[in-house]
Amino acid sequence: MAVAYLNEGATSLAAANWSDATGFADNATLVIDKKFGSGAPLTASTDQSGLTTGIDYLDILKGAQGQLGTGASPLQVDADTASGDGIVNYGNVTLYFRGGGSGQINNFTCGAGSINYHVNDTITQVVVEGGTYIAEESAVITNFDAYGGSGEIKYNSTKITTCRIMRGTWVLRRACTNLFVGENARVIIDLDDAATMTSTAISSYGGTIDLRFGAYPTITAIGGTLDLRNARRAFEIGGTAITLGGTTIHEGSDIVTVSNVTNVGNSKRSIGGFVPAPS
Repeated sequence: MAVAYLNEGATSLAAANWSDATGFADNATLVIDKKFGSGAPLTASTDQSGLTTGIDYLDILKGAQGQLGTGASPLQVDADTASGDGIVNYGNVTLYFRGGGSGQINNFTCGAGSINYHVNDTITQVVVEGGTYIAEESAVITNFDAYGGSGEIKYNSTKITTCRIMRGTWVLRRACTNLFVGENARVIIDLDDAATMTSTAISSYGGTIDLRFGAYPTITAIGGTLDLRNARRAFEIGGTAITLGGTTIHEGSDIVTVSNVTNVGNSKRSIGGFVPAPS
């Protein structure tokens, strides 16, 4: 289908406000590249869950400005017919969204300047290149990649299969099967009480991991920092194995058990220095 553009200043996603006078339709290709709304969140015609197969894509580009949806009235639409279908937000746009109909969006990507709330349903692949991304408790993520930005992934009983956090500052409250942390990332892992990392492998390559709660059996840390000073409850890391190479561990808490440590070659485990008590 031909690309349809949302009219500048539109206060509704209704068909009349799109360049093709159709807008949301099965297999539609949609772009928002201008300021929309009237200073208030756009919530009219945001429920597009009645489509049969869903759209191919919605691209919110850098020229876009405004707020699309709210927590109570998010954008609801499927984008899951082909593997590349999905939603992109590179605009100066606050977006509340969820899948509609079958409840599936294959891909979601966001960039600098955007604020994004994934309210509900499933996304196969999330890529954050900048901005803010919040996954609410009812939002399921199969694979997650962060190359910048910041945000929080709240608890859900469905684990993230592959979670790669290369840059940015992130709070992780749900479990992952495999977690990779890059050298320019800070990851606060504070699992919900119902979550478990007992089958998780954590691999860090120079970033900072702030462990606050959750048992982590297998950790490989090459460079970077494991920070245990903010632990809120007793737990153990290294029940299976911890492999360290040039890594600093800030213990600072007697409620975390560190076990099964192996250093790469002749390297030595590096313990953080004295941490003064708060005045």
